[in-house]
Amino acid sequence: MVYYDIFPHHLFMPPFRQVIAFWKGHPADNRSFVQRLQDGLVFNPFAFAVSPSPFPMQLQFKPVATSSYRGPSIESLDQARYYSDPSRKEYFLIYGSFAFKDTHWGAILISTEGRIVRGWSIKPQESRWLDGGIGLALSKTGDLATNTYGVLTSYSWCGEKKWEAKQTKSLALAGREIPYDYNVYHHDITYHAGRFYTFFGSEIVSVDENTGDVMERIDLVELIRWARDQDLAIFDVHFSRRIVFKDKDLNKRNFNSLKVKLANSGHPNKVDILSRDLADSFDGFEEGDLLISMRNMNLVFVFRPKTSKILWYRCGLTSLQHDPTFQRGYIAVFDNNPFANSGPSPRIVTLGVKDHTRSTLFDLRTWGITIRMGGNFELDDGSSLLMVSDDDNGRAVVGYLSGKPAFIFENRVGRGKNLRLKNITRISPRKVEEWSSRCN
Repeated sequence: MVYYDIFPHHLFMPPFRQVIAFWKGHPADNRSFVQRLQDGLVFNPFAFAVSPSPFPMQLQFKPVATSSYRGPSIESLDQARYYSDPSRKEYFLIYGSFAFKDTHWGAILISTEGRIVRGWSIKPQESRWLDGGIGLALSKTGDLATNTYGVLTSYSWCGEKKWEAKQTKSLALAGREIPYDYNVYHHDITYHAGRFYTFFGSEIVSVDENTGDVMERIDLVELIRWARDQDLAIFDVHFSRRIVFKDKDLNKRNFNSLKVKLANSGHPNKVDILSRDLADSFDGFEEGDLLISMRNMNLVFVFRPKTSKILWYRCGLTSLQHDPTFQRGYIAVFDNNPFANSGPSPRIVTLGVKDHTRSTLFDLRTWGITIRMGGNFELDDGSSLLMVSDDDNGRAVVGYLSGKPAFIFENRVGRGKNLRLKNITRISPRKVEEWSSRCN
């Protein structure tokens, strides 16, 4: 419109000129365009602001209390709002975008009384990716692990950085066009038995909670070979062109190119580990089995590392799903379901282990959540309490499967403006007291 003077070109002229000026840069600035773009986003504390839709229920939101806050300075923290059922007494750790001085990703701890009491400013030495990632996990001793900027980092409960996990880059990929998440730590993080489990490119990695050392790697390309040994072709996918992983290609010469293809076409986004507490509720599964999600394949499956066997899989019962989780005797999944005839219809679904049944446990649209890409949840089977981070609206919602909200945090930084949130987890007052007693 601006180039050809098409009405209403005059309305777009000022921002158009700003874009062109930014593209050309200043003669005295020798940074590349990409570097200038990255620096502009990294140092802009409100780079990930969203315009939220109103919560669909009439609730009374109150200003949060910051007088008890201990941690790095956060701009506009007092603008946040919350709703709470006063009968609950607990804490929530919320990870997302906050306007810290030197980074815009971190975490806060907030009570059900609306008191923000602790904060973590998360910034690795070198940013590999501009986004914050959705990964957040807590160890038994209160250490936080996140994949902020594509770097797996751990912070103590008291706020000190403990480690950054090492990153590797294959020389065979130098100069190639690779997917954004290939050489970064990405997506969900799970804690189990002293290790954090997540993805580095196409690899499932387990990382020591104390040192950040990678203890074990399982490349998803190996899973293709092991699936073929079981006569399963579940990793072949269909897009505008057919992508098939052929037996003759599964060799060392093609290994790196297959890894890139799989990371791009499969998009692994969650690995959950079956705990000892839940193992007794499943027939045929045992402690240490892995539950894995491949988003672009609409595929979730259970894999046993010690025997290299795929034990169970479901394909097509979910669409662009996230966060499959072992529950007590069943598997629950954040089903994004973006292509439903009625429009994007994200939901929490349960998948039968012994049959191909699927049932909707909760329709997330009840809470105004319409996330197409992304999403995670926590579900307490005992209390039917569901926790969801609504990235699109900068809102964290806790409530019951009946639909009744119990706690909501609005990451507000101004009228009609929230910052994105990525994850939420519940922490008991006993643990908060125990872990905080170690801090000055």
